[in-house]
Amino acid sequence: MRQEALLMIQYEPLTENDASAYRELRLEALMKNPEAFASEYGVEIQNSLFEFEERLSREHAITVGAFDGNNLIGIVTLVKETLPKMRHRATLEAVYVKPEYRGQRISAQMIERLMEIAKDEGIVKKFYLYVMVSNRQAISAYEKMGFSIYGEDKEAMWEGDHYVDEYLMARFI
Repeated sequence: MRQEALLMIQYEPLTENDASAYRELRLEALMKNPEAFASEYGVEIQNSLFEFEERLSREHAITVGAFDGNNLIGIVTLVKETLPKMRHRATLEAVYVKPEYRGQRISAQMIERLMEIAKDEGIVKKFYLYVMVSNRQAISAYEKMGFSIYGEDKEAMWEGDHYVDEYLMARFI
């Protein structure tokens, strides 16, 4: 059954036409897992649909979505560096999969799809990401994908009433 479910998921870059579903899933992510994101639900909910359309049309960023049929169930964004000396680098951010779909390697498949797109463009060779030190499941998944920890950012983010540390991870292709 699990293998069957994997085969039905499609991984595609999002366009402006996906802005409404993207906005809805992004807000869900901020509501259900606020500790994993620098953005806050209270701020993002004020953003118009147009602002989400603009995010999806940025030239230096790509957002891939995981679709179960027509339902957007996962998102991840790749932000490419724009300075000429750093164009070989990009950062993965805003990874989220609906809770009921977790444990099926959907985030890994979305990230692999993003890396495939970047590789086809022929520019990006090094991928970065930041993950909370306490998020062992994500760290393990990223390590299985070839990412390595290269540093730790102490007190990287303020979460409610305490600081959160993050690991800095990278992967070359």
